[in-house]
Amino acid sequence: MKVRVGKWLRTVASSPANRAARRTLLPVGASSPPPRWTGAARTAYRFGFVYAGLYCLTSPQVYLALRGGGMGRLQEAADSWAKLWAIRPVRNWMSARVLGRELGDRFDGGDDPHTWAGQLCWLAGAAAATPVWSVLDRHRTDYTTLDKWFRLAVRFCLAGQMFSYGAAKAVPLQFQLPPSKLVEPLGDLSPMGLLWAQTGSSMPYQMLLGCAEIAGGLLLIVPRTASLGALVSAAEMAQVLLLNMTFDVPVKVHSFHLLLLSLLLLAAQTPRLAEALLTERPVPAAAPTDLFRSRRANRIATALQVGAGLWLLGAQLRNDWSFWKNHGGGRETPELYGVWDVTDFSIDGEQRAPVTTDSQRWRRVVVDSADAVAIQHMDDSLDPCMAAIDMNARSIALTKMTDPKWQVTLAFERPADDRLILEGDADGYRLRLHLSRRDLGSFPLVSRGFHWVQDNSYLR
Repeated sequence: MKVRVGKWLRTVASSPANRAARRTLLPVGASSPPPRWTGAARTAYRFGFVYAGLYCLTSPQVYLALRGGGMGRLQEAADSWAKLWAIRPVRNWMSARVLGRELGDRFDGGDDPHTWAGQLCWLAGAAAATPVWSVLDRHRTDYTTLDKWFRLAVRFCLAGQMFSYGAAKAVPLQFQLPPSKLVEPLGDLSPMGLLWAQTGSSMPYQMLLGCAEIAGGLLLIVPRTASLGALVSAAEMAQVLLLNMTFDVPVKVHSFHLLLLSLLLLAAQTPRLAEALLTERPVPAAAPTDLFRSRRANRIATALQVGAGLWLLGAQLRNDWSFWKNHGGGRETPELYGVWDVTDFSIDGEQRAPVTTDSQRWRRVVVDSADAVAIQHMDDSLDPCMAAIDMNARSIALTKMTDPKWQVTLAFERPADDRLILEGDADGYRLRLHLSRRDLGSFPLVSRGFHWVQDNSYLR
């Protein structure tokens, strides 16, 4: 009987649950030693640490987000990083020697030669630094403490980007549907232009996308929910990367790296997630991620992280809101806003019939905003122009974006709210146009709306 009882007690004591319980019932102030990392794991960690660090330090998008900049300041940040003395010579050398091309001064932070040259630099830098680090630090068995601080830095770099992406949609600012898109032939749109028009046509959809990205960022800044935030961010960035790849949006490199950062944060939780989703066994507790040994210090650190994250989000929303109010869809629309069909067109007093073969005749004038006007020709091609509309002087000054030397000033009369007469010199001729404003509600994309019940399918 004693043998049976002793065998039963040994069996219970050796069970996984009791082994886990014994690990948690340590004396006060004691801690279990960190597990020893394999050589391959230490080498991979060193490479990932250097590469991720170089990318985050040299990415203008990350730099802009961590200083609370808005979408309207992206080009400013990109140009400043492209001209930074410590980065520019390295990029230029790599581009000239490996890619065989010289880099210009302008850097937009997208998939341009600057970005690709930078990727080669950081890959080469990480590959060179890893063996040196491995030799100098060959006696270290793990990077548990360093990893906690590294993950903190990655979390905030990623959270800043989620706030940046999310705020630009939640405001909404990133996607717009100007009137000129309503008259541009679908086949003339680029894949990216089609994506922008599709998303911009539904403000609720755009704003919900932004709120989902902001939610991922909010979860990332709280240590206890960081893994869930990384999972949400990974799903969001996978969708963004898919859209960028399939619609040729020039942010493929950056969205790919944001997905990598999300997966990097999730890497330590992968075995637990797989066990929870694929088996019926209880999931072991996660390893502690506290930065300090003191409970009070950890509480202060958590409060500082949450406060810093909320400041980043608030700064992003404030800057994007200001840009939207002053330069985006929130600013007051001009009196001439809309699509104006040309009903009569004369050159030097000669009337021109509305035939599609006439390359000189205009078909429409579209006023997108107070400083953007598009001229549509008879073949439906569009000439976007920078504009200056002076309602007091009754004049419209136009400059083609594709040809800055082409500049005209047209005087206008407005006999009725939906009637306009333009007159002025262009291309050596005297132009006179009569125009009629089209009701934007006549476009199904604008007026169709939402219907719970549809008696007939609607597809146009």
